[in-house]
Amino acid sequence: MNPKQKEVTAVEWTSEQNQAINTKGCNLLVAAAAGAGKTAVLVQRIINTITDEKNGVDIDRLLVVTFTNAAASEMRERIADAISKRLEEDPDSLRLSRQIVLLNKACITTIHSFCLEVIRNNFQMIDLDPTFRIADETECLLLKQEVMDELFDEKYEAKDLDRDFLELVECYGGGRGDKGLCDIVMSLYNFSQSTPFPDEWVKEAAEKFNVDDDFDFGSSIWAGVIMDSLSIELSGIYEMMKRAYAMLGGVEGLEPYLYHFKFEMDNIRSLTECNSYTELSEKLSNFQFGKLPSCRKVSDKQIQEDVKSIRDDVKKQIKKIKDEICSFTSEKIKNEMRKLYPLMKCLALLTIQFGKEYRARKKEKGIIDFNDIEHYCIDILSEKDEDGKIRPSKIALEYRKKFEEVLIDEYQDSNMVQELILSLISRKDEDVPNLFMVGDVKQSIYRFRQAEPKLFLDKYKTYKECGKERKILLYKNFRSRPEIVDGINYIFRSIMSKNIGEIRYDDSEKLNAGAKYPEMEHENEQDESVEAYIAESLKNDEEEREALDEDITASEDEDIDSLQLEARMVAKRISDLIDSGFMVYDKNTKMYRKVEYRDIVILMRAAARPSPVYMDELSNKGIPVYADAGTGYFEVTEIQTMLSLLQIIDNPMQDIPLLSVLRSPIGAFTPDELIDIRIADDRKTYYEALKLKAASGDDGTSKRAGSFLNRLNKWRKKSVNMPISEFIWYLYTDTGYYAYAGAMPGGVQRQANLRILFERARQYEETSLKGLFNFINFINRLKKSSGDMGSAKILGENENVVRIMSIHKSKGLEFPVVFVCGLGKRFNLADLRRSILFHHDLGFGPEYVDFKKRFSYHTVIKEAIQKKMKLESYSEEMRILYVAFTRAKEKLILTGTVPDFKRAFARWGEGINSKGSGIPEYKVLKGSNFLDWICPALLKHKNSGDFRKEAGIQILPSAILDDDSKWSIKLLRKADVLKEEANFEGFVAATSDRAGMGKYYDEVNRRLSYKYPYEIASKLPAKITVTELKRMQREGMEDEYASDIFVPELIKTPLFLEGELKMSAAEKGTITHLVMQHISLDKVPTEKDVEDLMDRMIQDEFMTPEQRKGVDIRRIVKFFNSPLGIRLVESGKVWREMPFYMNVKVSDVYKDLPEGKYENEKVLVQGIIDCWFEEDDGAVLIDYKTDFVP
Repeated sequence: MNPKQKEVTAVEWTSEQNQAINTKGCNLLVAAAAGAGKTAVLVQRIINTITDEKNGVDIDRLLVVTFTNAAASEMRERIADAISKRLEEDPDSLRLSRQIVLLNKACITTIHSFCLEVIRNNFQMIDLDPTFRIADETECLLLKQEVMDELFDEKYEAKDLDRDFLELVECYGGGRGDKGLCDIVMSLYNFSQSTPFPDEWVKEAAEKFNVDDDFDFGSSIWAGVIMDSLSIELSGIYEMMKRAYAMLGGVEGLEPYLYHFKFEMDNIRSLTECNSYTELSEKLSNFQFGKLPSCRKVSDKQIQEDVKSIRDDVKKQIKKIKDEICSFTSEKIKNEMRKLYPLMKCLALLTIQFGKEYRARKKEKGIIDFNDIEHYCIDILSEKDEDGKIRPSKIALEYRKKFEEVLIDEYQDSNMVQELILSLISRKDEDVPNLFMVGDVKQSIYRFRQAEPKLFLDKYKTYKECGKERKILLYKNFRSRPEIVDGINYIFRSIMSKNIGEIRYDDSEKLNAGAKYPEMEHENEQDESVEAYIAESLKNDEEEREALDEDITASEDEDIDSLQLEARMVAKRISDLIDSGFMVYDKNTKMYRKVEYRDIVILMRAAARPSPVYMDELSNKGIPVYADAGTGYFEVTEIQTMLSLLQIIDNPMQDIPLLSVLRSPIGAFTPDELIDIRIADDRKTYYEALKLKAASGDDGTSKRAGSFLNRLNKWRKKSVNMPISEFIWYLYTDTGYYAYAGAMPGGVQRQANLRILFERARQYEETSLKGLFNFINFINRLKKSSGDMGSAKILGENENVVRIMSIHKSKGLEFPVVFVCGLGKRFNLADLRRSILFHHDLGFGPEYVDFKKRFSYHTVIKEAIQKKMKLESYSEEMRILYVAFTRAKEKLILTGTVPDFKRAFARWGEGINSKGSGIPEYKVLKGSNFLDWICPALLKHKNSGDFRKEAGIQILPSAILDDDSKWSIKLLRKADVLKEEANFEGFVAATSDRAGMGKYYDEVNRRLSYKYPYEIASKLPAKITVTELKRMQREGMEDEYASDIFVPELIKTPLFLEGELKMSAAEKGTITHLVMQHISLDKVPTEKDVEDLMDRMIQDEFMTPEQRKGVDIRRIVKFFNSPLGIRLVESGKVWREMPFYMNVKVSDVYKDLPEGKYENEKVLVQGIIDCWFEEDDGAVLIDYKTDFVP
């Protein structure tokens, strides 16, 4: 029986939508949430404007800026459809007919297309050849590298060597060579292109280091950033102390702790109330923790240990902040900046020079790149007045007259360059403003393209409900079921804030359900709650093994990694949805129907790596699947084969490509024949061996070798005179490989991939590059620059398959059933590890490197920029999660894995009884993946009783949130997933016709389904340093953004700085080690010997006079006069600072590996022994400690 259907009436415009459509005479910002119908509102506003019989504006007098060409095409179609419908109602309307004619030349376009039109119409203003073309991205990459190499060669060959340049190479070149500096210059150039005037920005960033005598770091922009970040950390520390204090209440015997904890808690609170960096620094310098009083007859020893543990953690965190803030005075920071200024100025000038030479080279070739399009447009549309301020040029003023209104779609993704361009041609600052902007800052997810959500936010904060600058909020969601809207609101109300997410998710920001779904009959009711599946990926103890059915063999219980485990879990849930007949509403038929594969999408933060695993697991379940991962094109067999063929045509002396072609259907040689050829001469290249074999006899292999060589020679001759694209198509037909690929499994896809290579060759021919050799380099550069475009798209929109795609690619789309997967994957903060960071507002954040003394450390400015970038990265990740959640119409399913439930539960349950519905910002900032945000929020939900019970988390009734959202949360051990898989495989085995498969069925099946059991070991480093090992132990392997150049904590103050700041114990240890390394051991050293040595070290700049004060001469002399010291001197066989290597079990280094699985795996540990000496009966190792003995 079909479900009862109810007609869904057309959605009428809400009052807010009507305001957005009809409000005129102002700059208008429309903040439209996901599913709010912003595109429909924008189209309707345009239709009303151009069809108004009295005050109408022709469509060619509107500028409509969209984010993509596809969006522009869609908008043009919608407008054409709307005008056509109006014409059907009023066929005699001259105005409507005129708009249809004008639509073809209407400016409904992307910002790049508009800028290109400005340039083509005004090329004479910028001395640009009118026949210019836009260069291919890969052509630009090759040209950039060529210019960079020449620039550095010029620097090295200059008669007057630039000392600052050489020091820059030494400090940031990367240890060997100058590649590191080349990469920095390239990154800085690319980054600067997102600013309206790149050269000016680069210069200003460098000049920030040119500080005057009255410079006060405490009042600088960097100090403000550090304060913002530390306020979040300190609030978290204060909450920890509050929690510990609350635990003390009512515990007999711990009364002496109460006053002590209250006193320290108040002191920490005073830190959170500091209003300036200077005030915080002063308070921290005097901050001390006292000794805990003794307690007797404690009724609950466990609570005593717990509160002491919390306090110890608090002490560590306060010490870390204290070291960070108090290690440098403003005077020392000023000296540091002055030391770095020549290097930063050199970097800026080098980048500007690179830009000029790159621009000149492009001009020679008659090309421009995408960045040029916007910057040339600014050159045309702007000019400077007498005071150096930017104002519209005459051409910009003409555009202002032309366009009655400028409408910007997806405004949250604009950058500063685009903002300036649109400001120059709009009347935003005139009496009758005409700028219309629509977007949702919560969906701004293109910071990697230098999008600036700050532009949207600044207007959002300042625009009012009336006046010349207005804002209208559209937060009614017409896409998702109320259950999904409630779930989205619950999570983001808990985690999104002003600091992390960059907007507070309150009642004015939350989604309001506006979609109307017909009711289903009672018998068809289904669970509409949001589902969350969380699996434990690594643990696999005996208890879980016993839980498995007896028919699960050892091979089936292999250690699958977390990715495969999650994919298997998702495949099972998809099968259940299909098998259970889950119903979805079809808006076309206006009826409910059973869910189909095409209704389901799997979204991931990054889909390239996971998608093959998911495709395997879903295919194994019989689920048709397609992955739009955007990568993998160069990995497919047919493309690798053709590229190998092109390589050997260019240069046959390449063994691997030659063997690939010989073994492929093009050569069709058997393995035995290939071995026979190799035996002919195993000392020469394979090509020479092939020629030798061809000339050696009349056997079959020799004849085939000769035949192949003849064909190869023919192809090589053809390649000289034919265009590359034409030559590639000739190879397709002459070898028959195109037809062969079509006959292979997936032949349609394979032929489409080969056609893409042909099209790529045609694009190459439009560049200034020529020849086969350059084409191969072109393709290789494309591979290295992440230019892999993915396999050819042959999938139709209505194909009945489950789709896998990245969250970014899903933006603007909607699906009945959405799986958001990979929520346990760590955030990628690799950008924060670079030796020099760049920020639009904060400038350069360099590492300080002393290449002579061979050490480096974070500057305070880099710390500030790093903190700011982390906040911005986390805000971006939060918005990406929001985009993923809001794609769902009828079902939202979240999945993720964690290595170990016990640790995850402890992390998620921390502070669960805190007041308020939100997760504290400090806890959000400590999260390393999406689950660390979602699960703490879910633990407080009223539906999460079973979740809390299984996690062993106690929660106060007052902390449980009575929210309208409905959640179904399931925790799965690996055994649970494997058990389901075993049941499925058992069913398949029982229903398969094994007899028809032959006696090798079991063995073939075993080999094809084999999963490498030690995949984790393949991802571990072969070598690790003792320093890194200590860091991992100290930080629990969770330091996500340590510097590229690892800096030991021992070095806190740079050697070139002077002052009266007290040296830390670590610094004293460092300089003492240096003295011990160089002291002469010809005799037992005296105090004078030590003093003489330090005098020489100061003279040679190995230490400063200030550091000398940190060396305890008496203790050094006392050591050498001790029995051990005398044995050391008398030995005569002494080694100091000696490097060593040793093999250790990998399980001793990485504690989270499955027990017993990697017992035989080894890792090489590298370190340095402080000192050791040899005696008759063995060796004595000495490890210097100036502060404590571990």
